[in-house]
Amino acid sequence: MQAEQIAQALGNAKRVNGQWVASCPVPSHGQGKGDRNPSLSISDADTDAMVLFKCHGGCDQDSVFRAVKDMGLLPELPPRPHPLDNLKPFVPVVSALPPTNPSNLEHEWHYTDEDGVTLFIKQRFKTNTEKGKDYRLVRVMPDGSRVNRLGDSRIVCYNLPAVIGAVESGRAIYLCEGEKACDALIGLGVVATTSHAGSGSWPTELTQYFVNANVVVVPDNDQPGWKYAKKVVECLLDAPVRSIRVIDLNLPFPGDDAHEFVGMGYGKMELAQLAKEAQSLKSVHEVFIPEHILALTATEPVVSETQEVFEAVVSEASSNAKPKKSYVIESWDDIQDQPVEWLIDGVLPKKSFIALYGPPASFKSFVALDMAYSVASGVEWMSNPVNSPGAVLYICGEGHGGMGARIKACKIFKGSQGGEPLFVIRHQINLRSNHDDFLALIEGIDNLLTSHQLSLSLVIIDTLARSFGGGNENSSEDMSSFITQCGRLMERYETSLMLLHHSGKDISKGLRGHSSLLGAVDTELELVRVDSMIKSAEIAGQGILTITKQKDGEDNRKIGFEVVPVVLKSSGIGLDDITSLAVQSSDSVVRERQEQAKSGRGSKAGKGKNQRLEMQSLKIAMNSKGYSSSTPEGFKKVVDLEFWRQEFSLMVREKDTSEDTFSKAWLRCKKNLQESGQVRVRGNVVWMVRDEDKKEEF
Repeated sequence: MQAEQIAQALGNAKRVNGQWVASCPVPSHGQGKGDRNPSLSISDADTDAMVLFKCHGGCDQDSVFRAVKDMGLLPELPPRPHPLDNLKPFVPVVSALPPTNPSNLEHEWHYTDEDGVTLFIKQRFKTNTEKGKDYRLVRVMPDGSRVNRLGDSRIVCYNLPAVIGAVESGRAIYLCEGEKACDALIGLGVVATTSHAGSGSWPTELTQYFVNANVVVVPDNDQPGWKYAKKVVECLLDAPVRSIRVIDLNLPFPGDDAHEFVGMGYGKMELAQLAKEAQSLKSVHEVFIPEHILALTATEPVVSETQEVFEAVVSEASSNAKPKKSYVIESWDDIQDQPVEWLIDGVLPKKSFIALYGPPASFKSFVALDMAYSVASGVEWMSNPVNSPGAVLYICGEGHGGMGARIKACKIFKGSQGGEPLFVIRHQINLRSNHDDFLALIEGIDNLLTSHQLSLSLVIIDTLARSFGGGNENSSEDMSSFITQCGRLMERYETSLMLLHHSGKDISKGLRGHSSLLGAVDTELELVRVDSMIKSAEIAGQGILTITKQKDGEDNRKIGFEVVPVVLKSSGIGLDDITSLAVQSSDSVVRERQEQAKSGRGSKAGKGKNQRLEMQSLKIAMNSKGYSSSTPEGFKKVVDLEFWRQEFSLMVREKDTSEDTFSKAWLRCKKNLQESGQVRVRGNVVWMVRDEDKKEEF
């Protein structure tokens, strides 16, 4: 009799994923109330005209076969060996502690060392709980006695001797989620292993046993199983393994595993074929939950990787987790305009996403630290009032060694007595893709705010590149993941978040990386260094901060600043002093830069109306980036063409010139000054020609 005929005879028959499902005939099913929701899967075996049964309500195989047979639906079946019959019988170890309920002990799995000596045991007990089972870990002492805790027991993987042998011989190691599934595969004649911790975690002590191993991860047939597979892949890629794959057993019901795979009649050949067809993984991001798993578990919420992290944070890192949010739906007639709330008036809005960017050596870290001090202390920043002072967290991902000097210089220059709620993390944190880093950051912030009774006003990430986990800044997917994680931080702590970032090779194009970052930020601040106007030895640098994007405020506002040296430790004679830098406001920087641009544009001397502007931009580049070098005309002060181009671009951009127009102007700039004999260009460098250097031409 075929599976369809049996299913129809049992009642409530329907076909699911290529198998028949019907009501289970076991009298005790559903506590004697019967199987109202059909849970017995029925399939035809490939050989011997046999039919396979599986009750997903928990009835054992023997009871199912007896009930079906009693209904006259099965012929007398010849005895057939089962792969699980090869399992070694359980040999109990003499225990110094009697088990609590020995009659409920169903099975024991021994975790041994390389020589097969048992180190600890995992026990499974039958219970009356909803799950119907419970587990206990028991340590085995050298004298054979047992202790009901692991203590400082050595942690090993299951079936360790075989695992070691497989690594040495290059055989595949099948890594399952549990011991029962593992034993089923061992019965097929392959090397299989698992962790005593199950799907909850991957003990780091186990990674060492998989160095240079060929690993095949065999997840359970559900979302938790595949999430565990991702966790294992992420850990073992760092071992490093020789290869690692994840296979999909494509089983019909949620929660099925390798035990059901073997029970359905599949063998070693089918398992090996799945492993051969699976992709060898280079990154954890190559592990995707199969569509049929998502379909089977459609009643469970399907979440993205970044959502998983945030939900784990809420449940694991904070005992005071907020309840699930609700949304207020309003009529547009009821919505009133709300004034913008500012951290720093006109510069940093509250609860906003901010990017502070510029080329290297443009004083980004110094300016950011100066802002952090003002927000934490309530002292105005560059003559702009601080409306909402509060705690600041500065995540210093680069320049760890110099952070202490920058902080000390800022304190000395500001006259700080200490005590401001300004906190620093001097570590590189992967916020884009590392769950552990994100969870550790959340836990650290929660502990900080709880212990100090504070709320967070501003988080500064220095820099985006150091927090990007090796991702591709030009990738939409990578940048979106990073932006999402930043949003999680902002939402959890109701804080502003400021990224320090670099401009691209062409600084006229703004923020480096994918355009989604510019689209996401509420405020964009551009830093430009303009050292050419320095008139005092007491000034180490100058710059202009331009608000190039302000979602709810004024764009194109410019704020000038100077960077001054601060002596941290004096030698007493002015030599070899230990110094750092601090930032102060300077309106004159912006004013003088504007006057330079106006004088350049207004001059009509020389060839072309922009010639003075062209020469002025070269002087600025020469003063700030120039260096001495050998030329065909002797030793000269030169500057790279790219730096000249950048300065010329800044002046042209003040006239709102398009990129195409600028490119043409740049070509004319070089041509005009060379033809007039004022500059020489060789390769990638340029230098100015003094009047006494010019030769008479006949």
